[in-house]
Amino acid sequence: MDEVKDLLQEWVREGLLPGAALRVVHKRKVWYACEAGTTSVSKEQPVTSETLYDLASLTKVTATLPAILWLMQEKQLAPEDPLGSFFPDCPADKKGITVAHLLTHTSGLPADLEQRNRDDTLVFPELIYQQSLQSEPGTKVVYSDLGMIWLGLLIERVSGEPLDAFAQKHIFRPLQMNHTLYCPNKSHFQNIASTEYSSLIGGYICGEVHDEKAYAMGGVAGHAGLFATADDLAVYALSWLDEERAILESKWRSIAIRCHTLGRGGTRGFGWDLKGPDRESSCGVRFHPTSFGHTGFTGTSLWMDPVQEIAVVFLTNAVHLGRDHQLRRLRPLLHDAVTARIRKGLTE
Repeated sequence: MDEVKDLLQEWVREGLLPGAALRVVHKRKVWYACEAGTTSVSKEQPVTSETLYDLASLTKVTATLPAILWLMQEKQLAPEDPLGSFFPDCPADKKGITVAHLLTHTSGLPADLEQRNRDDTLVFPELIYQQSLQSEPGTKVVYSDLGMIWLGLLIERVSGEPLDAFAQKHIFRPLQMNHTLYCPNKSHFQNIASTEYSSLIGGYICGEVHDEKAYAMGGVAGHAGLFATADDLAVYALSWLDEERAILESKWRSIAIRCHTLGRGGTRGFGWDLKGPDRESSCGVRFHPTSFGHTGFTGTSLWMDPVQEIAVVFLTNAVHLGRDHQLRRLRPLLHDAVTARIRKGLTE
């Protein structure tokens, strides 16, 4: 895999990434691990196996999704449950939105709030209640942070526990993901990759969530806020690919990676983005059509191929260099390089 590490180091030298951590899972084990570059352009702290990255929207599938599936497994929730049963004060047009609608991004909710400022005070679910539906629930895929925020609130309402505590108790601790958490204590976790420059603090954001809505919610939300290391995400990937390491029953894992949105403008499972047979994807061209994954705005991604038994964890803080970065182009190149090297290794 030297060619893959060389690729990452070249991108760092060219100034396309500050640094990155890569983990390749193959055949139920971590097959390759490497780091490159630094955690920030303003300091010389190297990326190591201990580096925490702001996962951004990977939070949706690493915390919120497994927590919802766990509640379904325990028969405390069902995909067809309407949100009005749990939030009786929500407006009539939203009472019929189901858990499945939120998981598949077919709730009809808009993608985001019109304005997002880090210093705003955002009160949920009232802000969601105020949003006009863009389509009839169940009819159209619109990727929505607001829907995942609502799922985080639902987890808290059903379980009676804060989202972060629930995820630690039922997901991260059982999997021994000891470096995965919301709101990291910077005195304990000192190796954290910086994200974007903020004029509000006069420096780069480090150790606090980059997403404006999650920040305004105190750092804990269903759509963003989680921090983790590449090693922990490799463990999480194995819990989806290796039955012996799973904490969710195969029934619920299978439902989550099945397409529920054919003909509705997207290929979505429960939480996961699905590669499908005929679409361009950030996992490149060599992953099987049944592959599933997700990306995060800060620069993170996790893709899994259950047929080839491959998972790629790619964590970087590309947004550290500004929002006009090259990651949309680089991700497929990296995944193609990884799968090509695995195939070459299997034939040698």
